[in-house]
Amino acid sequence: MLVYLIIIITAYLLGNISTSYIVAKRLAGVDIRTQGSGNAGSTNVLRTLGKKAGALTFIGDVLKGLIAVLIARFIAYGVNLDNTTCAYIAVVAVVLGHNYPVFLGFKGGKGVATSLGSMLGMNPLVALLCLGFFIIIVAITKYVSLGSILGIGLSPIIMMINHNNKGVLVTLFLTISVVITHKENIKRLLNGTERKLGQKKN
Repeated sequence: MLVYLIIIITAYLLGNISTSYIVAKRLAGVDIRTQGSGNAGSTNVLRTLGKKAGALTFIGDVLKGLIAVLIARFIAYGVNLDNTTCAYIAVVAVVLGHNYPVFLGFKGGKGVATSLGSMLGMNPLVALLCLGFFIIIVAITKYVSLGSILGIGLSPIIMMINHNNKGVLVTLFLTISVVITHKENIKRLLNGTERKLGQKKN
């Protein structure tokens, strides 16, 4: 039980590392939460600070999700615990840390890039399939939010096809988490006011 707690705390604290906040402060001297949509995520950084800042944020958020899961797997190996269970615990904790960081007043990002990174550590094939689906949706619709929701939403379906019950639960958590953090985007998608990729704010 103590080992699980260590994994949870470690992954949660890794999730608290706000790449968007750090990049925005370093490159532009601003608090990203006061810019654009106010969201501490890579899409807002991309739209407000440009491609370089957006790419750095995305990569950083992916890496912290991946590293959290790899650390959990390393710990599991060292103490002879179930590797997959420890990885799944880390997935949940790091995404919660990203979305609700205690060091930033629980005002974090939407968890898409961090979910992708944690999925890469959990199951690279599932992660790459979801990323591919995300790219296709965004290429067709130009809606990053729709691509994010549908991309992550593909993961529990893949897990169900593979009869991975634990994986289904974890990826359902990721899907529900992304839906919750995108609730305003969903409203705008439904009423036709969601901004497309590259579209300037009116």
